[in-house]
Amino acid sequence: MGDQGRGFPTRCRCGEAVRMGTSRTAKNSRRLFHSCPRGYEESRWYHTFKWTDECMVEKIEDMKLKMNNVEENSITLQKSVNACESEVGTLQMETRVCEVVIEKEITECKMELRSLKNMIGCVVMMMFIYMFLF
Repeated sequence: MGDQGRGFPTRCRCGEAVRMGTSRTAKNSRRLFHSCPRGYEESRWYHTFKWTDECMVEKIEDMKLKMNNVEENSITLQKSVNACESEVGTLQMETRVCEVVIEKEITECKMELRSLKNMIGCVVMMMFIYMFLF
């Protein structure tokens, strides 16, 4: 028996493409199988032969494992998405707080700038007055 693993074989060890056939024996009448077309020409032990129903059971078992992995990964991913959404919400609130603080600081800077302009204006006026008087 030269099967090459689980599921449906596609190539034999000899390199030939595996074909599907129907059994004509009394014991396995009309049972489907996969085999190498050269399996009848040479020694059979080397070439692939596998019952299709066994292939299907293996394939289903493998798919169940993959589905379980997909479900577990989906749950993990959903938890990660929820954590990211929570983090985004936190960052949005922090951004709003920062915007308010920056607006307040900008307003204060504008007020200080006006005060400085007024002071400079007063100093310039005093200098003119001083120059004209003395």
